[in-house]
Amino acid sequence: MEKLTVMLLLASAVGANAASFPFILNELLRIDCGVKGKTTETYNNQTWYPDSFFIDPGKTKQITSSPNVPQVMTTLRYFPNGEAKNCYRLPLTNTKKFIFRAGFYYGNYDGKSQPPVFDLSLGGQPWATVNSSATADVPDVHELIYAPRNDNISVCLMGRKEYGSATPFISSLEATYLDETETANKTVYGMMRNGTAYHLVARLNFGGYDQVIEPWSGWSDTCEEQLNRYWTPQPMPGYTNLTFVPTTCTGTAYENGPPNSVINTAISPTNASQSIYVPVNFPAATPQSAYIVLYFYQDLGPDNVNATRNMDVYVDGVMTKNVKLQKYRSGEVVTLYPVLVQGTANVTISPANGTVLPPLLNGMEVFYATELAEEASSSNGVFKISYSVIVVGVCQLFVILFLGLV
Repeated sequence: MEKLTVMLLLASAVGANAASFPFILNELLRIDCGVKGKTTETYNNQTWYPDSFFIDPGKTKQITSSPNVPQVMTTLRYFPNGEAKNCYRLPLTNTKKFIFRAGFYYGNYDGKSQPPVFDLSLGGQPWATVNSSATADVPDVHELIYAPRNDNISVCLMGRKEYGSATPFISSLEATYLDETETANKTVYGMMRNGTAYHLVARLNFGGYDQVIEPWSGWSDTCEEQLNRYWTPQPMPGYTNLTFVPTTCTGTAYENGPPNSVINTAISPTNASQSIYVPVNFPAATPQSAYIVLYFYQDLGPDNVNATRNMDVYVDGVMTKNVKLQKYRSGEVVTLYPVLVQGTANVTISPANGTVLPPLLNGMEVFYATELAEEASSSNGVFKISYSVIVVGVCQLFVILFLGLV
């Protein structure tokens, strides 16, 4: 009994220390940059962890909170040596697809009212140019989907010489594993190739009025967002907003597992002869390879069992896909890739021959693709996490085995 007490105390002590850093094996990292200790985000009750486990250089700063800015954005880490490459090392558990998301909120933290411009890279390759704003009410967020070639990848910040190597900063950093078992058909962005980064341009919820995020307050609703994506409501003047009454977890039947809050709202023209026009602005005017996902779903009720909704999808005037919804409850997810675009792309959903009902559109995701070179695996900067995880795991296993023997 004395041995058992000692072992439980040891496990408890190690476990208490482990609670101060993220348990990497859950394949989800939410990092609150510049914060001390573990924090719980108030807007969706998710747990974020301090960034000191992933990086050493830099200084931290607290920003006066704002009702329009999430709590996680009210702290930041900045790097006075803007000419240096300041890197976070993210130890991942596999090399399958992840959503990487970085958030920046300047908030005039330095009192200079001079929001900096700097570079963000992933795996040693360019990710984005961050052009922060001192007056914006919302953070600047950059997101991409990428399958790393190794299980230890870097996210780096570096000032741009043409801007005097300005001081880079960062407010939040996330890496979310896109587990294909989260959706019924086991397909999540199935046309995305390994070695290619897919930069988010827009993720839109048509016909809805609220941002759709993963529910983490109390019991998670499995019919809602399960992949840590943020869906932005997209008002479309001149169109009718449709709302369908959810009867089942509708979205889980389709590719990428769209949440009910997205799949059960839509926009539609007022009559069957009209089209839906959605312009998409890409960040560069040069030709780019786009990855476009369109979500279609209808629930017409028993009075329209035999109604047909036949639609043609065009991108910049080129017909790319025909979509036919013939059942009163039916849907389809259309992925278009690669699509060559330049500047602004115009997505059009038009009525096709034989349609009875006007076109509709529930949701849309748009990415542009870039190739990333391979980054050599390294343990620099994450040894203390890996070592702690190993210690905790060994101690927990030892306690389990010991209890099984007594």
